[in-house]
Amino acid sequence: MVWELNYRGELDFLRAAREQSDRAGLRVEDGWRYFVHGWSQVVAEVFDVALTPDLVDELSRVAAEAR
Repeated sequence: MVWELNYRGELDFLRAAREQSDRAGLRVEDGWRYFVHGWSQVVAEVFDVALTPDLVDELSRVAAEAR
């Protein structure tokens, strides 16, 4: 299991893990969605917004465009 916790920059670790995933039998997770979820949890709490799975998906999609 490889989990990239970095969500900025070149993401060399994530890229290398993906390149080796089939050969080495790795499960590779990008920490981006977890970052968006954690960040949105705080914002939802502060602004009293219901954070539904659909909203997290939408936030992740929009944030990925700026990534």
